[in-house]
This record gives sequence, C-alpha cells and structure tokens, in this order.
Amino acid sequence: MLRATRTRFIYEYKFGQPSLTKAFGTKIPASGLALQPGQLQESKLPNGVRVVSHDLDGPHSVVGVYAEAGAKFDPLATPGLSYVMRFAIQSSNMENSLFQLDRTMRATGSAYGHGEIDKRFLSWKAESRRDMWEKPFEMLATGVVIPRFHEADIERFRDTMDNQLQEQRWQNPRDYVVDQLETVAFYKEPLGSPRMVPPKANDRCGHKALLDQWASLFQPNRVVVAGVNVPHDALVAAYERLPYKHSAEAPHHARSKAPELNVTSEAAQFNPGRQGVEYENRAGAMGTKPDMDAEVIAAVGVVTSGSGAGAKPYATALVARELFDAATRVAGESNYFGVQTFYRPYASAGLIGYTVRGAPGQIEKMVAAAAGAFPTSVAEDALARARARAEMRVHHEQLGVARDYCDFIATSASKAEELAAAVKAVSKADVEEALKAIVAQKPASFTTGDTFVFPLVSSLNKV
Repeated sequence: MLRATRTRFIYEYKFGQPSLTKAFGTKIPASGLALQPGQLQESKLPNGVRVVSHDLDGPHSVVGVYAEAGAKFDPLATPGLSYVMRFAIQSSNMENSLFQLDRTMRATGSAYGHGEIDKRFLSWKAESRRDMWEKPFEMLATGVVIPRFHEADIERFRDTMDNQLQEQRWQNPRDYVVDQLETVAFYKEPLGSPRMVPPKANDRCGHKALLDQWASLFQPNRVVVAGVNVPHDALVAAYERLPYKHSAEAPHHARSKAPELNVTSEAAQFNPGRQGVEYENRAGAMGTKPDMDAEVIAAVGVVTSGSGAGAKPYATALVARELFDAATRVAGESNYFGVQTFYRPYASAGLIGYTVRGAPGQIEKMVAAAAGAFPTSVAEDALARARARAEMRVHHEQLGVARDYCDFIATSASKAEELAAAVKAVSKADVEEALKAIVAQKPASFTTGDTFVFPLVSSLNKV
C-alpha cells in the first residue's frame, strides 16, 4: 500500500551522511595563506592564456576552456564551421579517442559538453565532484591544444548537421526563427553568420577548413581557462601540466593570423527593413502529423546595446527587455502560442524584439499587439518591478547555476557585483532613452510557416 509521507520527514531523519553544504575536500592541502571562499581570482600565464576562477567551497566543480572562435569569426566560404569545431574539439585529440575521453568522464562521474556564447566564444566544460575535476579538465584542455580532426569523425559530424538544424526547426521553432533573424538582420556581416551549418555549406566544413580555423583562432591569447569551486593555484597547475604545451610560436599558429573584428561597429551592421521568408506547409512537411493545424512562427527585432558595451548600457537593455516583456504578457503572451520577447547580446550591440506563433488568421493581430505594447514612457513602479525582474533573470540565467557562472566569469566584460549594481541604478531617463531608440528603428523580420499572411516589413514602422 502506498503511504503519503511528507518530504519533511525524510529531511528530519538523520542518516549521518556528510552535509552537501560543505566541500568534500581537495587533493591540494589547505595553507594559511589560502584565500577565503567567494573571492574571484585571475591570472595571465606566460603563453597568454587567461585563467579565472571563483572557489565558493562547494562540492560540485565546473571547469571549462573557452576560445574566441565563435560564429562571427567563421569564414564567409564556410558558414557554420564553428558549430562543427565544437564537436571536433570534444571528440578526440592526438592523445585520446572519443572512447577514451568518454570513458574517463564516466569513470569520474562527470558530465561534459560544448557550447557557444554570444557568437564570440566556443566552450568545452566538465562538471564533476570536487575531488575529481582534474582528469576531465586535462582531457578537454588537451583537445583544444592538440585537436585531431579525423576525416571519419568529421563525416559523422556533418551527417548530423542538417538533422540538428531540422530538429531545432520543429522542436524549438522560436529559437529557430531568432537564429534565422540574425542572418537576415546582420546580412553578410560577421554577426550575420549562422550559428549552425546551412545545408549548402555542409560539404565545405572538412579537415582542412577546421585545421586552418584552429591554427588562426586558437592562439593562446584567445583562450580562457575558467573554474568554479576549484582552487585557483590547482587550476593553473593542471593547465601547465598538460602533456603538450600551447605556444603562439608553434609553426601552425605563427604562420596564421586571426581575423580582426571591430566590435564597436556591430550596431552599424544592422540592416533595418530586411525580411526573410521561408514558406512551409508545416502540416505537410511534418509528415507524421498530417492533420496538424497551419501555423506561422516569426521573429521581429531591432538593434540595441550589448553585454560588452559597458555595465550601464547592458543593464539598461536588460531592464528595457523586462518592461517590454511585462507589456506583452498583458497583450496576450502564452508559453506556447502568442507573443514572447527575446534579447540576444553580442559585444557592443544586441538584438531585441519578439517572436509570434499562432494560426494564420491570428498573426496580424498578434503583431499589432506586440508592436503597440512596446512602451516609450515608464512609470516609477513599473520601472522598479522591471529592475527586480532583470536582476532575477541575470541570476537565473547567468549566476545561479555553477555551469552558467563559469561561462559568466570567463566571458563577461563586467563582474557580477558591477552588473547587479548597474541594474539597480538604471534610471527612468536611461530606460526611456533606450526604449525610444528601439522604437524609432525599422525592424528586420524572419517568418516561417504559412508566411503569406505575415505583414510586409514595409508596413512595420516600429518593433
């Protein structure tokens, strides 16, 4: 017979297990000069690699290697190459195969994966118990230093690229349309590079392209090593003990030159009024759901400040997004259909706007409601609520989880305390100025589904 037992009973019963609020310990003995938990530490190694860590004395460690080799650094001839690089770096190196890497991760109880941050950084991270992070870190860092771009592996990756793009299109259509909007809004500019591999570029992302990209972009001064809940000195020592040394004077790096991008010109890359359309009978294309109702999914956006523009402009954009988000909820936003807001920061610029999803007959009404919901004047009580929500979103998406915080300390231009203070200090004048600049622009858009019913950009005078 099932019994209804309160969860509190389990907590109150003392099993004698160790508390998870304290660290299990570390191989590095504590010293009298050890820094107190909570201090952020940063070092610059002789080869140019930056090491940053924050030991909060927790039992769960995260270590990562970050390279400034994101999508906006992809060559025009091989769009999406950075997406293939993420798989290639993690799958094998000159020391270990994918099987050996995976076996080590499983043996240490670690989770590992790759990612991309603001189209600028690629990342490879491992999460593990505090006393078992060193071997997983060695595996990932060695892959960055001496990758093995084996043709058989690359062919396997490329076989999955088109499928993953299609899976995103069906499983996360709002993310899909925002990704595609980037390629439209920043057409033929670095920020317009696709995050995933377009089908037409699939066969170009081969061994030579990967090798050339790695040689030019994975210079030591473009690499960051980061860790959360690891001793800083131990992280530095683990990197310096790698079986192969990473040197900018190595022949492959010495004869390659990294592309120089002017991040201050990102806002100028925006092309107002551009419209991308991908007509699709979604019910017919799905195949397995022939009776699926027709629908339209679209993204509409304009340019605003990015995360590298400074703590104040970034915080102002975060608060502006929350004000718009609150207004669209009143306008009928829902978790599945309706209007939802988005904000994607890059360096000096960001893309802000909304996505709509619904039946063809409802789209025009949704777009009108979303465009009319964008405020230009703000009441003090609404601003206070927006600041609180912005601070909460930053904590939830960037600071609250160790893996996200590792990304933050490795790639953010501001410290957590600076960003939190900037959000609290956003004034009515600051946010109204930002909102007026947003509304004054002609937006770009991307639409998929039954696109014949979506308004032309020429009729969209504002976001």
